[in-house]
Amino acid sequence: MMIKFCKTALFLIAFFMHAQAFATNTVLSGIFDGSEPTASNLPGDKCDAISEFKYQVISGIRVSTSGSYTISDIYNSTGVDLIILLYRGSFNPNSPRTNLISPDGFDVSSDGTLNAGQNYTMVLQHWCRPNEGAWAVAFSGPGSASSSTHEVSVSGLTMGRFTNSDPSVSSSWCGDKYQETGAVRVSRSGTYYYNDVSINFDVDMCLSIYSAPFNSSNPNANLIGRWDERGTFDLRTGRDYYFVVQPWDDGETGEFFYTLVLEGPFRISSAMSGSWFDPQTPGQGFFMDVFDSSNQLFLAWFTYDLERPDPGVMAMIGEPGHRWMTALGPFEDTSADLNIFWSSGMIFDSGIPPAQQTQDGEMTVQFTSCTRGSIAYDLGTAGVTGTVPVQRLANDIVSLCESMYQLPGVPGPL
Repeated sequence: MMIKFCKTALFLIAFFMHAQAFATNTVLSGIFDGSEPTASNLPGDKCDAISEFKYQVISGIRVSTSGSYTISDIYNSTGVDLIILLYRGSFNPNSPRTNLISPDGFDVSSDGTLNAGQNYTMVLQHWCRPNEGAWAVAFSGPGSASSSTHEVSVSGLTMGRFTNSDPSVSSSWCGDKYQETGAVRVSRSGTYYYNDVSINFDVDMCLSIYSAPFNSSNPNANLIGRWDERGTFDLRTGRDYYFVVQPWDDGETGEFFYTLVLEGPFRISSAMSGSWFDPQTPGQGFFMDVFDSSNQLFLAWFTYDLERPDPGVMAMIGEPGHRWMTALGPFEDTSADLNIFWSSGMIFDSGIPPAQQTQDGEMTVQFTSCTRGSIAYDLGTAGVTGTVPVQRLANDIVSLCESMYQLPGVPGPL
């Protein structure tokens, strides 16, 4: 981490020596869901903790105006940390330096000349931590950047320009000028992640949020929170908020741009794997395994027959009423649609005779959190349907599960 910090610091020192104001900011965003391919030979300065990293390819990026652009990894310190590789034209994973215009990759941010009319391809790879979740990359320059698949809209109140005519405030926290926007209401309650993007190309700014109009003579009154480069705010629907932006340094003018993004939604991940059951029916339950790389969920249901067997029915091992079935299928967001399979014909711990497997029935697994969900089933020709509420048998990896989605989500309107 120290090597990365030093390189970033050196870059920022060199960059701010020739920083200029930009007119347009565009954000491209997407999600690492674990199904991406991996590669160990892509260019870029990555840490040595892991030999292979996931990557995504975003093709067909264009800019409207030729000129110098700053490309920033918005979630560098708050979410999925990236190495950004930019290619003129196409990307060939078997020849990853062909067409590459960023030899060492962009980490925190970097600037370069982009030409209107040229197609660019952006390859994103984890820097060090193989996190799942949203990524966000900003293009700041003389024109807009476009992508048919990953361009997102951001609120216009998150960008503007500090001028000498801005009102003054006496503050030990940030600079001596400010701008206020309000009343602002958010469309969804939750934790919002703030990131100062313009620190990479123009003004280092601060954001303060208030529950009432800003009082410049008492800047701590009604304060909900304030942050410099990054931080979080807990915001709720139905409430009025007042956003105050300031340059970090007294008297500084220029452009500001920040993002304020709600945390990502809960979704299925490998951390959902494990044992699940309904407390109302102890003695039976489910085992699930989630395969992120293929977006597949496997389930085994250990249960009993529809009726108790006759008292005279005996089993050589176990209980004659035991039944089990397996299911497999794709998942997306919080649900998985599975086909049910029935295996028969074998005997204990032997490959002879071979198993016979039949697909009959369907399941839908729906999770509401890292600890709760439900399983709706249709057992096909048996004509049996129903829904089972489930919860984890043990909570030993709940914290891991929560950490995989408690990150900023895809940017959008507030």
